[in-house]
Amino acid sequence: MFSQENVELLSTFKPSNSDYSDIWGYVDENNREYAILGNYNGTYIIDVTDPQNPEQISFIDGPNSIWRDMKVHDKYAYVVTEGFGSGSGMQIIDLSNLPNSAVLVNTYNSTFTSAHNIFIDNGFAYVIGTSGVGGMHILDLSNPTNPVEKSYYTASGYIHDVYVWSDTVVVCAEDNYALVDVTDKSNPVKISQSVNVPGYAHSGWMTEDKKYFYGTDEFNQRDITIFNLEDKTTWEIAVGSWGYPHNTIIHNLFIDGDYAHISYYESGYVILNISDPENPIIAGYYDTYPQSNNSSYNGAWGCYPFLPSGNILVSDIQGGLFVLKFSPDDIKPQIEYSNNYFEVFNSNPVNISAKFIDDSEITESNLFYRTLIDDEIGNWQIIEGITQGKFGVYNFQIPGQEHLTKIEFYFAAKDNMNQVTTLPSGGEGLNPAGSVPPSEFFSYRVVIAGTPVINQLSHNFTDTTIVKGEKINFSVSAEDTTSLPIKYKWIKNDQTVSQKEDYTYSTTFVNPPVTDTVKLIITNEYNSIEKIYIINVEQTTIVKDEPAELKYELTQNYPNPFNPSTQIVFSVPSDGFVELKIYNLMGEEIKNLVSGFKPKGKYSVTFDAENLSSGIYIAQLRAESFIQTIKMNLIK
Repeated sequence: MFSQENVELLSTFKPSNSDYSDIWGYVDENNREYAILGNYNGTYIIDVTDPQNPEQISFIDGPNSIWRDMKVHDKYAYVVTEGFGSGSGMQIIDLSNLPNSAVLVNTYNSTFTSAHNIFIDNGFAYVIGTSGVGGMHILDLSNPTNPVEKSYYTASGYIHDVYVWSDTVVVCAEDNYALVDVTDKSNPVKISQSVNVPGYAHSGWMTEDKKYFYGTDEFNQRDITIFNLEDKTTWEIAVGSWGYPHNTIIHNLFIDGDYAHISYYESGYVILNISDPENPIIAGYYDTYPQSNNSSYNGAWGCYPFLPSGNILVSDIQGGLFVLKFSPDDIKPQIEYSNNYFEVFNSNPVNISAKFIDDSEITESNLFYRTLIDDEIGNWQIIEGITQGKFGVYNFQIPGQEHLTKIEFYFAAKDNMNQVTTLPSGGEGLNPAGSVPPSEFFSYRVVIAGTPVINQLSHNFTDTTIVKGEKINFSVSAEDTTSLPIKYKWIKNDQTVSQKEDYTYSTTFVNPPVTDTVKLIITNEYNSIEKIYIINVEQTTIVKDEPAELKYELTQNYPNPFNPSTQIVFSVPSDGFVELKIYNLMGEEIKNLVSGFKPKGKYSVTFDAENLSSGIYIAQLRAESFIQTIKMNLIK
């Protein structure tokens, strides 16, 4: 189903099954109106004077390409494409014999053979994206069928699209936008450049007072960025990001009076009321591609809103030509809110803000909320906002709630025409506005988390020695004082080995001597407690050994090779000052692991090399006059 608001479908026209690209319009001396429609194989000239009955006049063959752009000057259409082969270059089509015919009279290819876009202003063509790498060619159209190149501008790198007015060009140069002075067409000069924008500096259009530039992003990151260009030397960002409330990609935008007309790929044709340039309002839409609403490159490619009749021409990649009629009407209030779900970690009141917008006046603003505790759902409560006219940020405060309470809420607004909008959409009701809730809501949860408490733990040692073949059966029982679910994680040498209440450490396949670290983490997902065990594995002996006498010793690290951490075990037979340092092969100190007084005993130290590159590292132990080093192999 083709969803629509304030837009009427007059007709569609699909002359072939090939992909369609951009579109432009033309009006002849008898005020007959035409669509110039790009196609994979060429360009269609279509009479739309009778908008219910489009009539194909001509088809101009061209190089095969899914990209085709066109503009009109005098009685000629200029068509560029990224396709190569027969007819490569800029095609010049004579429109003077319409409505009888349109014919190709020349193909300009002196300075380029392919291009992505073209803009024409005051008798000059600005051709960009040429030969896949180009900047901007400026062509003099004084002789419409034999253009003459005046200059080739490259200071902004690859240029995807431009907008030109009064000898000033806005170039859309992938990473950023720039202003270029073309008063002297033979010597373009860059005036200023914006900061790099997230996504893609794709295209855009100036408001009619030439104060604001609406830049579009074709990479689905921020849709529209609005710049204030009253001072051409600074790219002041008036609105950092405006987005249509669907996960679809914006393409081309054109401004006519108080309205921005947009081809929005899978959302189709979208109109914004920009009478307040810094607060766009959705004024209408017609979805030419109802199959889905995804971030894909299907649907509306281009639109043309400048016909004298007021009819809108839209090119759809799959559907061909759409002739539409936009009828501005009083616009429903619009609400913008971005934080879909969150958690609150105390019982304090929660402040929630949303932006309310209308083309005339908002007369009522509300937030409705209810509580969900266990299986009990509370009644809807209303918080009234203070009205602020056409637009504003409205603040609401939801009272504090107890632990594990879920809050569902939605917004509602009413304008001076008694039109009601809710967010999420689907609600209604006038007394009060939005009293009939939508089917979906925003929500958050109150979590006042405690810390897990251990009830039973099978082993409390921090350091132990066993022989090869022995096992250690660990088990734990814990609870959370705030009724949150408990999770367990057993980690051996940085690798998770169990997520249950128990874990068996086995030495069957190890080659002693080995030192392993076993870490137990108990968490309620908000707070955690840990227990660490150091396990030294020695070789089995036939006769039970007496306790080993301590000596100065630095044993080989384990594991080795390692990534990213390893255990280093050393022993000292007497109290004294001990240093354990890590060096690279150049002899440069990397890390000081131990430096200070140590009682006699056996120690295990973790060396974490997360931020180091692969290679051989040296561990050196110094104690009294004893010095010993080992080599360790870090492999990432």
